[in-house]
Amino acid sequence: MSLYKNRRVLVTGGLGFLASHLIEALGLQGAIVRAVDVRTEPENLPQGVEYLCADLRQPAACQQALRGVDYVFHLAAVGWGLHENMKRQPQLLSDNLLLNTTLLDAAYRAGVRRYLYTSSSAVYPAYLQDLEEDSPWDQPPHDSELAFGWAKRVGEIQARVYYRHYGMPIAIVRPANPYGPGDNFDPKKSHVIPALIRRAMEREHPFTVWGTGSPVRSFIHARDAARGMLLALEKYAVCEPVNLASSETTTIAELVKLVVELAGYGDAQLQFDSTKPDGHPRKVPSVRRAAEKLGLVEYIPLREGLKETIAWYAERHQVLQEPGR
Repeated sequence: MSLYKNRRVLVTGGLGFLASHLIEALGLQGAIVRAVDVRTEPENLPQGVEYLCADLRQPAACQQALRGVDYVFHLAAVGWGLHENMKRQPQLLSDNLLLNTTLLDAAYRAGVRRYLYTSSSAVYPAYLQDLEEDSPWDQPPHDSELAFGWAKRVGEIQARVYYRHYGMPIAIVRPANPYGPGDNFDPKKSHVIPALIRRAMEREHPFTVWGTGSPVRSFIHARDAARGMLLALEKYAVCEPVNLASSETTTIAELVKLVVELAGYGDAQLQFDSTKPDGHPRKVPSVRRAAEKLGLVEYIPLREGLKETIAWYAERHQVLQEPGR
Protein backbone atom coordinates (compact mmCIF):
# COMPACT_ATOMS: atom_id res chain seq x y z
CA MET A 1 0.00 0.00 0.00
CA SER A 2 1.43 3.35 -1.04
CA LEU A 3 2.15 5.82 1.75
CA TYR A 4 0.35 8.41 -0.37
CA LYS A 5 -2.77 6.55 -1.47
CA ASN A 6 -5.89 8.51 -0.45
CA ARG A 7 -3.78 10.88 1.67
CA ARG A 8 -4.35 14.62 1.41
CA VAL A 9 -1.11 16.22 0.26
CA LEU A 10 -0.29 19.93 0.01
CA VAL A 11 2.27 21.05 -2.57
CA THR A 12 3.39 24.65 -2.11
CA GLY A 13 4.73 26.52 -5.11
CA GLY A 14 2.31 24.23 -6.88
CA LEU A 15 2.44 25.94 -10.28
CA GLY A 16 6.22 25.70 -10.51
CA PHE A 17 8.25 23.50 -12.85
CA LEU A 18 9.49 20.96 -10.30
CA ALA A 19 6.11 20.95 -8.52
CA SER A 20 4.38 19.92 -11.76
CA HIS A 21 6.43 16.72 -11.88
CA LEU A 22 5.89 16.10 -8.16
CA ILE A 23 2.12 16.52 -8.52
CA GLU A 24 2.11 14.07 -11.41
CA ALA A 25 4.06 11.53 -9.33
CA LEU A 26 1.69 11.98 -6.38
CA GLY A 27 -1.28 11.42 -8.66
CA LEU A 28 0.19 8.12 -9.81
CA GLN A 29 0.47 7.13 -6.13
CA GLY A 30 -3.23 7.83 -5.52
CA ALA A 31 -2.76 10.97 -3.42
CA ILE A 32 -5.41 13.68 -3.09
CA VAL A 33 -3.44 16.78 -4.03
CA ARG A 34 -3.96 20.43 -3.18
CA ALA A 35 -1.63 22.87 -4.93
CA VAL A 36 -1.07 26.36 -3.57
CA ASP A 37 0.66 29.26 -5.32
CA VAL A 38 0.46 33.05 -5.49
CA ARG A 39 -0.59 33.10 -9.14
CA THR A 40 -4.28 33.76 -9.70
CA GLU A 41 -4.67 31.60 -12.81
CA PRO A 42 -3.68 27.94 -12.50
CA GLU A 43 -2.18 26.46 -15.65
CA ASN A 44 -2.01 22.83 -16.75
CA LEU A 45 -2.90 21.30 -13.40
CA PRO A 46 -3.99 17.65 -13.72
CA GLN A 47 -7.66 16.93 -13.37
CA GLY A 48 -8.71 16.42 -9.79
CA VAL A 49 -6.01 18.63 -8.26
CA GLU A 50 -7.46 21.31 -6.00
CA TYR A 51 -5.94 24.75 -6.47
CA LEU A 52 -5.66 27.54 -3.92
CA CYS A 53 -4.25 31.00 -4.62
CA ALA A 54 -2.68 32.18 -1.38
CA ASP A 55 0.26 34.12 0.05
CA LEU A 56 1.83 31.71 2.52
CA ARG A 57 3.68 34.49 4.27
CA GLN A 58 0.31 35.15 5.95
CA PRO A 59 -0.67 32.87 8.89
CA ALA A 60 -4.36 32.83 7.90
CA ALA A 61 -3.46 31.69 4.38
CA CYS A 62 -1.32 28.86 5.78
CA GLN A 63 -4.15 27.73 8.03
CA GLN A 64 -6.53 27.64 5.08
CA ALA A 65 -4.08 25.75 2.87
CA LEU A 66 -3.32 23.16 5.58
CA ARG A 67 -6.90 22.34 6.47
CA GLY A 68 -7.33 18.56 6.44
CA VAL A 69 -3.81 17.94 5.08
CA ASP A 70 -1.78 14.83 5.98
CA TYR A 71 1.54 15.62 4.26
CA VAL A 72 3.24 18.80 3.04
CA PHE A 73 5.79 19.20 0.26
CA HIS A 74 7.14 22.71 0.68
CA LEU A 75 8.60 23.84 -2.66
CA ALA A 76 7.50 27.48 -2.60
CA ALA A 77 10.24 30.11 -2.53
CA VAL A 78 10.53 33.79 -3.36
CA GLY A 79 13.03 34.44 -6.13
CA TRP A 80 13.73 35.82 -9.59
CA GLY A 81 16.58 35.51 -12.05
CA LEU A 82 20.19 35.90 -10.94
CA HIS A 83 20.54 39.60 -11.70
CA GLU A 84 17.20 40.50 -10.11
CA ASN A 85 18.08 38.41 -7.04
CA MET A 86 21.33 40.36 -6.67
CA LYS A 87 19.43 43.68 -6.76
CA ARG A 88 16.75 42.57 -4.27
CA GLN A 89 18.74 40.62 -1.68
CA PRO A 90 17.08 42.13 1.42
CA GLN A 91 13.61 41.21 0.12
CA LEU A 92 14.86 37.80 -1.02
CA LEU A 93 16.13 37.01 2.46
CA SER A 94 13.25 38.41 4.52
CA ASP A 95 10.44 37.02 2.34
CA ASN A 96 11.88 33.50 2.28
CA LEU A 97 12.51 33.53 6.03
CA LEU A 98 8.93 34.64 6.63
CA LEU A 99 7.49 32.10 4.18
CA ASN A 100 9.39 29.17 5.70
CA THR A 101 8.72 30.19 9.30
CA THR A 102 5.00 30.82 8.89
CA LEU A 103 4.28 27.62 6.99
CA LEU A 104 6.33 25.32 9.21
CA ASP A 105 4.76 26.59 12.41
CA ALA A 106 1.26 26.40 10.92
CA ALA A 107 1.92 22.82 9.76
CA TYR A 108 2.97 21.79 13.25
CA ARG A 109 -0.11 23.41 14.79
CA ALA A 110 -2.34 21.76 12.18
CA GLY A 111 -1.03 18.33 13.14
CA VAL A 112 0.50 17.54 9.75
CA ARG A 113 1.86 13.98 9.82
CA ARG A 114 4.92 14.50 7.62
CA TYR A 115 6.62 17.53 6.10
CA LEU A 116 9.23 17.92 3.36
CA TYR A 117 11.37 21.04 3.16
CA THR A 118 12.97 21.79 -0.20
CA SER A 119 16.37 23.33 0.41
CA SER A 120 19.01 24.05 -2.23
CA SER A 121 22.63 23.48 -3.18
CA ALA A 122 22.95 27.24 -2.57
CA VAL A 123 23.46 26.42 1.13
CA TYR A 124 26.98 25.09 0.49
CA PRO A 125 30.03 27.28 1.03
CA ALA A 126 31.40 28.85 -2.13
CA TYR A 127 34.74 27.02 -1.98
CA LEU A 128 33.30 23.48 -2.03
CA GLN A 129 33.44 21.51 -5.27
CA ASP A 130 32.20 18.09 -4.13
CA LEU A 131 29.08 18.69 -2.07
CA GLU A 132 28.69 16.28 0.84
CA GLU A 133 25.53 16.84 2.89
CA ASP A 134 27.41 17.11 6.19
CA SER A 135 30.08 19.47 4.90
CA PRO A 136 30.76 22.08 7.60
CA TRP A 137 29.25 25.49 7.03
CA ASP A 138 32.43 27.29 7.97
CA GLN A 139 31.99 29.89 5.24
CA PRO A 140 28.99 31.71 3.77
CA PRO A 141 27.36 30.80 0.47
CA HIS A 142 28.62 32.33 -2.76
CA ASP A 143 28.01 36.10 -3.00
CA SER A 144 25.61 35.64 -5.90
CA GLU A 145 23.48 33.34 -3.73
CA LEU A 146 24.11 34.93 -0.34
CA ALA A 147 20.54 35.92 0.63
CA PHE A 148 18.86 32.86 -0.86
CA GLY A 149 21.51 30.51 0.50
CA TRP A 150 21.19 31.88 4.03
CA ALA A 151 17.38 31.74 3.88
CA LYS A 152 17.59 28.08 2.90
CA ARG A 153 20.17 27.39 5.62
CA VAL A 154 17.93 28.94 8.27
CA GLY A 155 15.00 26.93 6.91
CA GLU A 156 16.97 23.75 7.51
CA ILE A 157 17.79 24.87 11.06
CA GLN A 158 14.14 25.65 11.73
CA ALA A 159 13.17 22.19 10.49
CA ARG A 160 15.76 20.57 12.74
CA VAL A 161 14.47 22.47 15.78
CA TYR A 162 10.87 21.36 15.14
CA TYR A 163 12.00 17.79 14.56
CA ARG A 164 14.01 17.66 17.78
CA HIS A 165 11.68 19.66 19.99
CA TYR A 166 8.29 18.41 18.78
CA GLY A 167 9.20 15.10 17.17
CA MET A 168 7.71 16.33 13.90
CA PRO A 169 8.73 14.00 11.01
CA ILE A 170 10.52 16.21 8.47
CA ALA A 171 12.53 15.38 5.37
CA ILE A 172 15.02 17.80 3.79
CA VAL A 173 16.11 17.60 0.15
CA ARG A 174 18.59 19.68 -1.80
CA PRO A 175 17.78 19.38 -5.52
CA ALA A 176 20.58 20.36 -7.86
CA ASN A 177 19.97 21.70 -11.38
CA PRO A 178 16.67 19.99 -12.28
CA TYR A 179 15.59 20.08 -15.92
CA GLY A 180 12.94 18.48 -18.12
CA PRO A 181 9.63 19.10 -19.93
CA GLY A 182 7.80 22.12 -18.57
CA ASP A 183 10.99 23.97 -17.63
CA ASN A 184 11.17 27.77 -17.76
CA PHE A 185 12.53 28.86 -21.14
CA ASP A 186 12.15 32.60 -20.50
CA PRO A 187 15.52 34.11 -21.51
CA LYS A 188 15.47 36.36 -18.43
CA LYS A 189 14.74 33.56 -15.97
CA SER A 190 15.90 30.27 -17.46
CA HIS A 191 18.75 28.15 -16.13
CA VAL A 192 21.53 26.72 -18.25
CA ILE A 193 19.79 23.74 -19.92
CA PRO A 194 16.55 25.45 -21.03
CA ALA A 195 18.56 28.51 -22.08
CA LEU A 196 20.83 26.38 -24.28
CA ILE A 197 17.87 24.50 -25.76
CA ARG A 198 16.02 27.68 -26.67
CA ARG A 199 19.11 29.21 -28.31
CA ALA A 200 19.87 26.02 -30.24
CA MET A 201 16.29 25.72 -31.48
CA GLU A 202 16.38 29.36 -32.58
CA ARG A 203 19.60 28.60 -34.50
CA GLU A 204 21.63 31.30 -32.79
CA HIS A 205 24.68 32.18 -34.87
CA PRO A 206 27.38 32.26 -33.75
CA PHE A 207 26.54 30.17 -30.69
CA THR A 208 28.54 31.88 -27.96
CA VAL A 209 28.98 30.38 -24.49
CA TRP A 210 30.46 32.24 -21.55
CA GLY A 211 33.73 30.84 -20.20
CA THR A 212 35.97 28.03 -21.33
CA GLY A 213 33.37 25.27 -21.08
CA SER A 214 35.52 23.36 -18.59
CA PRO A 215 33.36 23.59 -15.39
CA VAL A 216 31.88 20.27 -14.29
CA ARG A 217 28.22 20.03 -13.26
CA SER A 218 25.57 17.46 -12.37
CA PHE A 219 21.98 17.73 -13.59
CA ILE A 220 18.88 15.76 -12.61
CA HIS A 221 15.72 15.14 -14.59
CA ALA A 222 12.71 16.61 -12.78
CA ARG A 223 10.97 13.22 -12.68
CA ASP A 224 13.94 11.76 -10.83
CA ALA A 225 13.93 14.73 -8.43
CA ALA A 226 10.19 14.23 -7.80
CA ARG A 227 10.76 10.52 -7.19
CA GLY A 228 13.50 11.40 -4.72
CA MET A 229 11.12 13.72 -2.86
CA LEU A 230 8.50 11.00 -2.50
CA LEU A 231 11.11 8.55 -1.23
CA ALA A 232 12.60 11.09 1.19
CA LEU A 233 9.27 11.79 2.88
CA GLU A 234 8.46 8.08 3.04
CA LYS A 235 11.83 6.65 4.11
CA TYR A 236 13.92 9.44 5.63
CA ALA A 237 11.82 12.01 7.48
CA VAL A 238 14.56 12.40 10.10
CA CYS A 239 15.61 15.98 9.27
CA GLU A 240 18.92 15.01 7.66
CA PRO A 241 19.46 16.66 4.26
CA VAL A 242 19.69 14.56 1.11
CA ASN A 243 21.13 15.78 -2.16
CA LEU A 244 19.00 15.03 -5.20
CA ALA A 245 21.33 14.94 -8.18
CA SER A 246 22.25 12.53 -10.93
CA SER A 247 25.36 10.39 -10.60
CA GLU A 248 26.25 11.49 -14.17
CA THR A 249 28.49 14.53 -14.54
CA THR A 250 29.37 16.61 -17.57
CA THR A 251 31.41 19.63 -18.51
CA ILE A 252 29.58 22.66 -19.83
CA ALA A 253 31.32 22.19 -23.18
CA GLU A 254 30.07 18.60 -23.42
CA LEU A 255 26.58 19.75 -22.46
CA VAL A 256 26.53 22.45 -25.15
CA LYS A 257 27.68 20.03 -27.85
CA LEU A 258 25.06 17.48 -26.82
CA VAL A 259 22.25 20.05 -26.85
CA VAL A 260 23.06 21.38 -30.33
CA GLU A 261 23.40 17.82 -31.65
CA LEU A 262 20.03 16.71 -30.29
CA ALA A 263 18.40 19.93 -31.48
CA GLY A 264 19.46 19.13 -35.03
CA TYR A 265 21.94 22.03 -35.08
CA GLY A 266 25.11 20.03 -35.51
CA ASP A 267 26.67 22.71 -37.73
CA ALA A 268 26.40 25.37 -35.00
CA GLN A 269 29.40 27.68 -34.87
CA LEU A 270 30.35 27.23 -31.21
CA GLN A 271 32.42 29.90 -29.52
CA PHE A 272 33.60 29.75 -25.91
CA ASP A 273 34.32 33.26 -24.64
CA SER A 274 37.20 32.77 -22.22
CA THR A 275 37.13 36.46 -21.29
CA LYS A 276 33.89 35.73 -19.41
CA PRO A 277 33.89 33.96 -16.02
CA ASP A 278 33.59 30.20 -15.71
CA GLY A 279 32.07 30.17 -12.22
CA HIS A 280 32.79 27.19 -9.98
CA PRO A 281 35.29 24.86 -11.69
CA ARG A 282 33.44 21.86 -10.25
CA LYS A 283 30.12 21.71 -8.39
CA VAL A 284 28.94 18.14 -7.97
CA PRO A 285 26.61 16.97 -5.15
CA SER A 286 27.28 13.60 -3.57
CA VAL A 287 24.57 11.01 -4.30
CA ARG A 288 25.73 8.47 -1.73
CA ARG A 289 23.11 9.30 0.90
CA ALA A 290 20.30 9.21 -1.69
CA ALA A 291 21.43 5.73 -2.67
CA GLU A 292 21.87 4.45 0.88
CA LYS A 293 18.81 5.97 2.53
CA LEU A 294 16.34 6.27 -0.34
CA GLY A 295 17.45 3.52 -2.69
CA LEU A 296 17.70 6.12 -5.45
CA VAL A 297 20.34 4.64 -7.74
CA GLU A 298 18.87 4.75 -11.25
CA TYR A 299 18.58 8.04 -13.11
CA ILE A 300 17.35 9.14 -16.52
CA PRO A 301 20.52 9.51 -18.64
CA LEU A 302 21.31 13.08 -19.62
CA ARG A 303 21.11 12.34 -23.36
CA GLU A 304 17.68 10.74 -23.01
CA GLY A 305 16.38 13.52 -20.76
CA LEU A 306 17.65 16.26 -23.08
CA LYS A 307 16.10 14.60 -26.12
CA GLU A 308 12.73 14.45 -24.35
CA THR A 309 12.96 18.07 -23.21
CA ILE A 310 13.92 19.33 -26.67
CA ALA A 311 11.00 17.44 -28.21
CA TRP A 312 8.64 18.96 -25.63
CA TYR A 313 9.92 22.46 -26.39
CA ALA A 314 9.75 21.96 -30.16
CA GLU A 315 6.19 20.65 -30.04
CA ARG A 316 4.97 23.69 -28.14
CA HIS A 317 6.96 26.30 -29.99
CA GLN A 318 6.83 24.71 -33.44
CA VAL A 319 10.43 25.58 -34.17
CA LEU A 320 11.33 22.27 -35.77
CA GLN A 321 9.02 19.62 -37.06
CA GLU A 322 11.12 16.74 -35.82
CA PRO A 323 13.98 17.66 -33.42
CA GLY A 324 17.07 15.49 -33.17
CA ARG A 325 17.41 14.75 -36.92
